[in-house]
Amino acid sequence: MTLASDVLERVDRRLLDPDSAAPLWPTGFPLLDEALDGGLRAGTLNLLAGAQGEGKTTLVLQMARSSARSGRPVVFVSFELEAETLLQKCISAEAAETTEVSSLSTPLTVRQVRAAFEASDTVAGGLPERLGEHIGGIDALTAVSRYAGLLYIYRSTATQTTLDVIAGAVKDVLVEHGVAPLVVIDYLQKVCTPDHRGEEEKVTRITEGLKDLSIEFECPVLAISASDRAGLEPGTRMRARNMRGSTALAYEADVVMIMSNKADVVARHHLMYGANNGEHFKDWSVVTIEKNRSGYSGGEVEFRKHLECGRFDANGQAVSEKLVDERVYTE
Repeated sequence: MTLASDVLERVDRRLLDPDSAAPLWPTGFPLLDEALDGGLRAGTLNLLAGAQGEGKTTLVLQMARSSARSGRPVVFVSFELEAETLLQKCISAEAAETTEVSSLSTPLTVRQVRAAFEASDTVAGGLPERLGEHIGGIDALTAVSRYAGLLYIYRSTATQTTLDVIAGAVKDVLVEHGVAPLVVIDYLQKVCTPDHRGEEEKVTRITEGLKDLSIEFECPVLAISASDRAGLEPGTRMRARNMRGSTALAYEADVVMIMSNKADVVARHHLMYGANNGEHFKDWSVVTIEKNRSGYSGGEVEFRKHLECGRFDANGQAVSEKLVDERVYTE
């Protein structure tokens, strides 16, 4: 039990302490932060869902990279990708951003970074020598090295990585750095529950557990959620109800974001009468704020994809076209 007077005193002390961390974690995407009323908040469970291949891992990794660059630790629980693969994306993304700033061409791609990591390129030496052959390569490696000590990548398995294991990792990072980390789960349905429950009960338990973790450690948890079959049907716009496994996902979460390919969710007339039959829409991902306990819901922002470089254009823009729930739309 907490006295309201104690809360007010604690907040006042935090505001008067110049070294105290704010209870907000900006995502690194200004328009998304605006829609979320500042960013990801301490003690919240934030879900991101969407179709396969749309770039969900790339988006949350970019948010994690932004947090680490700002000096805040990150625990990235990865069931999908190896640590080396995630760092290849980080290096390529940093190089692409450097290339944009200096107006140079041909940014370093994830594929080229992978070749350097695996020594399948034609250059001798270590990473500096191999990446130095590419525009922005050395600067990107230097940039990642600056925050690499704050980015904890926990390679996880569906048979071993339980909620208790994740909580232990978060506690270790909190003790080491003295501040709560951003916790990223890729993805939620893969967290291990040793008692072999049915899927709905399992997902409910995981969702409640991650929410409890965010409250206990006063940190934001950002988890990717898989979609059910209905949410992946052609011509269907995914909604919060399409997250796979349990109604607890939408109920327990503080923020629900749905990621869609723009070409799949714009009204039909944009495809029929737009330039190149709307082909350019495929280069954009729309993020819809389906639920937001700390602000308004229904916000729709879009970001240009550069998945070959492991990133999205962070600036983005508000969606100006008419979006629909289904591909078949009658004006």
